This record gives sequence, C-alpha cells and structure tokens, in this order.
Amino acid sequence: MTSFNSPPEILTVLSIGGVIVSVLFWIIDSRLNKVLREFKPNGGSSVKDQLDRIESKIDGHLNWHLDRSN
Repeated sequence: MTSFNSPPEILTVLSIGGVIVSVLFWIIDSRLNKVLREFKPNGGSSVKDQLDRIESKIDGHLNWHLDRSN
C-alpha cells in the first residue's frame, strides 16, 4: 500500500473517492426514482393504474356474484 505524505496527494485521493461516491449515489437515486415512478398514477400506463383497473374489475365481478346469490 502506498503511503500519502503530502497534502496534495491526500486531497487527490479524497477528491477521487468523493467523485466515485457521488456518481454511485446519483446512479442509485436515478434508478430508484424510475421504480418509484411506476407506483404513482400517471393516467394509465403505470403499474399503479393497472392494479387499480384490475381491482375495480374484480370488485365489480364479486359484487355481481353477491347480488346474484341474493
């Protein structure tokens, strides 16, 4: 392992480490935002909208069966 003896060497290593950490946080944040966006209604194409449509169809179908049995 190399020892860093001067402040410029230490600052260089810290700067490179900071850039790497910042890029990793940015990548994780952007991918997480893409996933979270799918769970917010957006007018029809999100996973949330699709689940809401399926749920309403199932509720309607179950209500039809319950009303029919009475």
